Amino acid sequence: MKILLVRADGIGDALACAPLVAALRDAGHEVGAVLGTRNRDAFASRAFARVHVLERIPWPRHGSTPETRRAALRDARAARYDAALIASEEIDAYLFAAEALIARRVGFFNGWEKPLKTLQVGRLLTDPVLRGASATRAREHEVETLFRLGAAFVRETAPTRDSTRLRELVLDDAPARQRFIALQASPKLSAAGLDRDAYVALARTLHARGHAVRFFGDDAGLVRDAAQASGADAVLGLSLRAWKSHLAAARAVVTPDSGAAHVAGMLGVPCVDCFAPGRATARDVVRWRPWAAPYRAIVLDRARERLATAALLADAVDAAIAERRD
Repeated sequence: MKILLVRADGIGDALACAPLVAALRDAGHEVGAVLGTRNRDAFASRAFARVHVLERIPWPRHGSTPETRRAALRDARAARYDAALIASEEIDAYLFAAEALIARRVGFFNGWEKPLKTLQVGRLLTDPVLRGASATRAREHEVETLFRLGAAFVRETAPTRDSTRLRELVLDDAPARQRFIALQASPKLSAAGLDRDAYVALARTLHARGHAVRFFGDDAGLVRDAAQASGADAVLGLSLRAWKSHLAAARAVVTPDSGAAHVAGMLGVPCVDCFAPGRATARDVVRWRPWAAPYRAIVLDRARERLATAALLADAVDAAIAERRD
């Protein structure tokens, strides 16, 4: 069969579909994908038979630009897909599959938790899959949730955790493994205690334990500052594909919960995944922890001294590395 996966969201959102894609391919299906400009390079170029790219309209508006949507719809119709797996909460994704004239459309509905949305998407689906709308009741990893979309199309009963299979879907070329620790410097969790001083203290602690350290991240000023203050290297200006290769080469990755954690998780690279404290933290750890890699999920505490935070994270790095099997 020709199957279209619709997931024009973020990098981590897209990669959570990797075990599903692996199972679909191994079942003999030809798999295409609708991706966004942000995540189009999240997968290896060989992962899909064809990719249709949508450019999202800037938040808070929904949907994609008319030009990219028309082009993607034209190409999807020409591909004559047999089924669409809609791995999205966006109504536009459901509309896209219907307008692409795909006869069998599998996607999520929320039941009576969101009755209006259920009615809306129900008219656009042939095979609805129940997904609870209340995040506080989430009890499974996002990978497991998404895998349920393809249950009727695959032979496997559970999503794979084999990082060798998954790595082939993420990387075009596997880099040689090196011995540095990749630290993603980001202001995302600074209020929770992972700030500039914590990064510097962590890099120094890792150096003292014999680890080389390379900072990376989108905040160039923070990356340069933390690297200079700690005597570590800084890596900036990477394309998405080069960024994935950088993570793949690392001995371990330390990051706020983000795309980097999900890349490391699919590549089998040990990961220390940092979370802000809050009512939803336990749910977030269950749903978004690294999937197929040794990991430690660390809940931060802004009251904890930065040296103590650094020691905690360094211990987690060493523990995750010790579990690496390949």
